Amino acid sequence: MGMVLALAACERTPETPSADAEAAVPTPAADTAPAAPATAAPGTAAPGTATQGPARLDGYGPVALGSTLDEVRAAWREPLQGDVADDYCHALRPEGAQAEDVIFMIEGKRLVRYDVRNDRIVAPGGGKVGMSLGQLQTLYPDRGDLTPHKYDEQGHNLRVRPATEGGALVNFEINGDGNVTAWRVGKTPQVDYVEGCS
Repeated sequence: MGMVLALAACERTPETPSADAEAAVPTPAADTAPAAPATAAPGTAAPGTATQGPARLDGYGPVALGSTLDEVRAAWREPLQGDVADDYCHALRPEGAQAEDVIFMIEGKRLVRYDVRNDRIVAPGGGKVGMSLGQLQTLYPDRGDLTPHKYDEQGHNLRVRPATEGGALVNFEINGDGNVTAWRVGKTPQVDYVEGCS
């Protein structure tokens, strides 16, 4: 319930990335391969290892970033909680076993971002909830911009730049203890919405 409330309280002010935030970075081939169907159990990996799982830079499971709302619902094949009554920002989440795994952000009736707040799902490139900032910097050397966290004075965000201009970013939220608490994949400006949707 807390995640739904967090996404429901949106302030659409993106965090300010560095000037080179749109610079090109290599994308590991494993992150772009098709993922298992949504009914498969999410992949897990030991900290510091990349694995084939549902999270990709171009989407999540059978769903691609940029898909229309109808395409998202058809590809997912299982019920999604949440209503999308207009073109504004809305959050959808799976029902059942994957309810705590992912939250889809729909804006303009298209999938623009997805959020993960647990350690069961591995981000593109190998990062995940619970990792330290040092572990992330090892996985994403010279690819991330460290910015201050909006609410935690000692926290940060590590914003991993896209492989190509206009491509998706990965944004890791890091608490004051230096550990990842959540991450998200999406395109700008939506990946930078600090509080999700309003």
